[in-house]
Amino acid sequence: MKKIFGVDSFLPSNTKLTNGYDLYSWVMRMNCFPEFWGRNISGENQLTQEEVSFLHEKNCKIALIFNDITEANVSKANGAAEAFRAIEAVRALGVPSNMSIAIFAYINPNWSISHNWMISFAHVLAENGFVPGFIGNTDSSLNFNFDRQYGHFINATGDKNHYGAVIWAMEPKLDTEPEEWTPYCPSVCTPEQISIWQTGSINYRELIVNVSYARDKKVWNLLW
Repeated sequence: MKKIFGVDSFLPSNTKLTNGYDLYSWVMRMNCFPEFWGRNISGENQLTQEEVSFLHEKNCKIALIFNDITEANVSKANGAAEAFRAIEAVRALGVPSNMSIAIFAYINPNWSISHNWMISFAHVLAENGFVPGFIGNTDSSLNFNFDRQYGHFINATGDKNHYGAVIWAMEPKLDTEPEEWTPYCPSVCTPEQISIWQTGSINYRELIVNVSYARDKKVWNLLW
């Protein structure tokens, strides 16, 4: 199975480094051409129109990550407010609605989350033409909350086809490209149902770029 190499970073992909490279070129030198780049759509160092053009000119898709949330947010019963903020952010960037593009909510690996928050967040995104995605700690031995709450989410949304929700797994970490598709997954899923797998990182001094692989070209359609 051909996997799709990509990354995500807190800093913009066109950030100039002290070695003469920009962050994108450094990733290429250390690995290869990234077919997608995950970037936060709001908050500090958020994605800009300039960076969108920079990546799209390189035929690099953008994974839209919404990390402008807190544990207090995601522990609530209602995630509608956060969903509307995410939608407002991507529309300001020119992301088209009704194209089944995913918006990934980043759930810190140590956080607790409410499945009711996930349901309402996913519902609002789906109603507005986007696909809900969740980046979470899929190693239940490190944080069982995400596993349990995602299971509740799946069980509660079967009649809605789970709003088409997709998962970006954060575990396990590897030293190289995975030969087999074996990300850890919530107990209600199989590895084949994990869309993207964060496996490691590329570093430059104190800067960190997370390395991920998309399972197949179906994931490509979820990215901008």
